[in-house]
Amino acid sequence: MDSGIEEAGALATAAAAAREIDPAAARDSVHGGPCANCGAALAGAYCSACGQKAHLHRSVFHAIEEFLHGILHFDSKLWHTLPLLAVRPGKLTRDYVMGRRARYIAPVALFLLTIFTMFLVFGFLPTPALEGTDLQMSGKDRQAAAVAIGEELTGLEANLAQARAKQAADPASDALRQEVVRLETAQSLAKAAKQRLEGGGTAASPADVVGAISGAARTGGLTLDVGSEDLNAKVRRALSDPEFMFYKMKQKGYKLSFLLVPMSLPWMILLFAWKRDVKTYDHVVFLLYSISFMSMLVILTTLLAAVFELPRQVYAFLLLVVPVLHMFAQLKEGYALGWFSAAWRTIVVSSFALVTLTVYFMGILLLGMLD
Repeated sequence: MDSGIEEAGALATAAAAAREIDPAAARDSVHGGPCANCGAALAGAYCSACGQKAHLHRSVFHAIEEFLHGILHFDSKLWHTLPLLAVRPGKLTRDYVMGRRARYIAPVALFLLTIFTMFLVFGFLPTPALEGTDLQMSGKDRQAAAVAIGEELTGLEANLAQARAKQAADPASDALRQEVVRLETAQSLAKAAKQRLEGGGTAASPADVVGAISGAARTGGLTLDVGSEDLNAKVRRALSDPEFMFYKMKQKGYKLSFLLVPMSLPWMILLFAWKRDVKTYDHVVFLLYSISFMSMLVILTTLLAAVFELPRQVYAFLLLVVPVLHMFAQLKEGYALGWFSAAWRTIVVSSFALVTLTVYFMGILLLGMLD
């Protein structure tokens, strides 16, 4: 459904916005005369009063060049910022907080670029739950599952026969109709699982589960009660078209990603409440650079999973171990902490980050279903 064109446009927008937030250092030749914007006398490549460039181009070629430059380069700052962000995030944070900023990309600009790039990657890659990606299962588990599913299928067929007989006797009953649909959905899932196991495959595919849920939502066989008929209808409508729901979740995800900073800020303030030399601004810089790195890590892991079939331990290391090590390094050097102070704060920050992400993704899920 989503070709990724909108995400590509969003990336271009983010790059342009980031470039305006974090403009390049002046390298043009000195110009004289009045500034075209404010009229002040020019004595360099930029106006000293309003900051506009002294020499302005009016060619289509230059407009294209600026567009591509804004997306791909960020001048030389990118190559000073990214290596430090990866291996010495604490130094990057400390340098920026203490005013040594000229060589680095501003944290807000980097945050914008990495967040939009991450959702661009998500936009081009298929949604696993909507594809036929199998759930992994060992040979012994497959045999045990085959026996269990066979027994379950026998029971489902007997219950379904009874429910259909009752429905034939009372065709006007909504409860019986919903019960028949529920049993038919369970039967179709069990049959699909049995066929996969008999063919030497795995027990189920996420697509089977998603398809069964969406089918039940479309036929009215999905029983929901969230306290409001209007909400029930919205949830059923979302589940009947899961592809569109996931699309809306991706859109909401990158548009509201900035909320991760104010959601995380109280935890950081609380952890350093007794340190008078630490300001709220320091925490904002820490969070923006930290989230930027985590976004880059998710991009890397997603691309690796799409191209290579690596052991699960590799992905677990990238998504669970590396973030904790990165936070430790950033806290220790960024706030000039000792090993123990950085270690216990890393544990607390990691726990709070998990809570924050859970609340954030639950909110995105609800918005995707109810909007």
